[in-house]
Amino acid sequence: MAGPRHEGQADARQPEQGEREQGALWRTLRASGRTPNRRDLMRWSAIVAGASATARLGIGSSASAAARRQDAPVVADAEIVVPFDAYGQAVTLDPHRSADYGGFWVLYPNVWAGLLGYDENGRVVRDLAEDAVVSEDGLSYTFTLRPDLLYASGNAVLAEHFVASWERALDPANLSPMAAFMAPVRGVADRLAGQADAELGFSARDERTVVVELAEPINYFPSYMAAFVWSVVDPAVLESSGQENFVLNGAGAGQWQFSEYELDTRVAMTPNPNYFGEANPSIVSIQVPILTGPTAAREALDLYLADEAVSADVPLSLMEEVEADPALAAELIRLDQNPGSVRSLAMDFNQPPFDDVRVRRAFGLAFDRDRYAEIYAGTWTPTTSFTPPVVTELSGYQPPAGIETDLEAAVALLAEAGYANGEGLPEITFYLAAEESESETDRVRSVLDMLGRNLGVTLLFDNTRSLEALEALRQDTGGRQIDIIWWQNVTNSPHLLSEVFRPDSPYMAGVFNWSPELEPVGESDPGGSASEFADLMAQADVEQDPDRANELYAQGEELVLTNAVYVPIANWVPMFVQKPRLRGTRQGAWTGRLPVRFDAAVVVVEE
Repeated sequence: MAGPRHEGQADARQPEQGEREQGALWRTLRASGRTPNRRDLMRWSAIVAGASATARLGIGSSASAAARRQDAPVVADAEIVVPFDAYGQAVTLDPHRSADYGGFWVLYPNVWAGLLGYDENGRVVRDLAEDAVVSEDGLSYTFTLRPDLLYASGNAVLAEHFVASWERALDPANLSPMAAFMAPVRGVADRLAGQADAELGFSARDERTVVVELAEPINYFPSYMAAFVWSVVDPAVLESSGQENFVLNGAGAGQWQFSEYELDTRVAMTPNPNYFGEANPSIVSIQVPILTGPTAAREALDLYLADEAVSADVPLSLMEEVEADPALAAELIRLDQNPGSVRSLAMDFNQPPFDDVRVRRAFGLAFDRDRYAEIYAGTWTPTTSFTPPVVTELSGYQPPAGIETDLEAAVALLAEAGYANGEGLPEITFYLAAEESESETDRVRSVLDMLGRNLGVTLLFDNTRSLEALEALRQDTGGRQIDIIWWQNVTNSPHLLSEVFRPDSPYMAGVFNWSPELEPVGESDPGGSASEFADLMAQADVEQDPDRANELYAQGEELVLTNAVYVPIANWVPMFVQKPRLRGTRQGAWTGRLPVRFDAAVVVVEE
């Protein structure tokens, strides 16, 4: 193995940006008000070198932001209320036992810290790690902890505690629901397969050095490692307080600590007095009422209207009310820059007529995305690419354009496939779960009416079956004939392509069935394309040169679009209201309404 190499250099802007950040860091360090001695200069050099190294790895400098100058007086000892919609998930507060739910991804890092974290767009940033180095072969990551780290309990954070925490998450008797984000590590796949004694690729070299060894050199691993399942917990508090009560006794190393919890009702957070970064100059208490069920958004907005909460989501069901109120409309925030999720039309290759790529493409050509955006009142913006725009922001990836709306071409292609004027077309049924709201049902009907009218075909609609019954139907038929699928990006690369479209993916095999076994139809060879795609992803996922990886992913996405495996429709635009007195929050494609951190930059000002 060659010497250590720092991964990255994603685009021409990075080195220049890195130089500016290093200069700013030097200025900050020098602003201590005294003449630095030799030890100071050596320590500062190490800090700046660490910042440079992690920038080349594709990892940002810090999860938290510093306090900013405000144009109004900052309120001291402020208490805020931030509603949290659990969407039916159990709220355990335990980073190693909680479900893979988006709200936890944003809430928990305020309390539970790991080596890495995310910014508001999903970019990987350093949290408790001062430095991160990847080996030349991409199989080994070496992390150096920030010096003098403490838990909220006051106990020291040591490298061995990370290893113990990760072992806890992978305990076969109580496996974390988020264990899949640890699967790339050597030995974890064996542990997940039932080998309880499998040796895992975690080690603590000394008190400040953690080494993680992978089974394969996957390039998106830092994104996985930023997930909250990798959080460290204080083993002393865990032992003294027990497996349930440790969450309320200072076992985390984040900026906040959980101080109160009423089961599935309310959580309270107070500052961690031992946090390594800058303390919040304004907020001393964050109350988090836990809401769930179909009335959760309504309840949150009512709290906001009563001035009892500082923010509230604005789903489509409440948007008309908010926009009709001038005061609320003025406080409405649309996260329409660099969206992070995508909806697509998906069809099963094994169920006629979608075994013919010409029919699949005809449906794509007939899909009017502008009409879709109208039906969803601007909460979705049209796209023809599968990879969400935020990936371009994070990695420089340029996705290929997909199928544009062309009604004449759609009708002609359907006729070429043998279904002129829709005659002879097999029955096509779109199923929607009976649990969906009446308003969503109406919107889906409108979408199907648009698509059927544009193609001159009849599409059947069935919303009588439950989610459970629809899953049973999928298993019986071996797939889902036609559906609209929603994906959220979770890495700072185009790896979502591999996750969704690989023929052996659980989201493809037995669902939409793009497979090398498919036979050619006309001039199309979907089976050959599926095999080529699998080869491209096998290369792209382990390619250590970011530019080359992007080229491979783009070739793969081109195959997805050409074969209409999915037909991308639109990117979601999250919306919420936030009180003007709450300043300095950072929200983006990754976070939605909840700020990425309630750090020192987030303050309450006088109105």
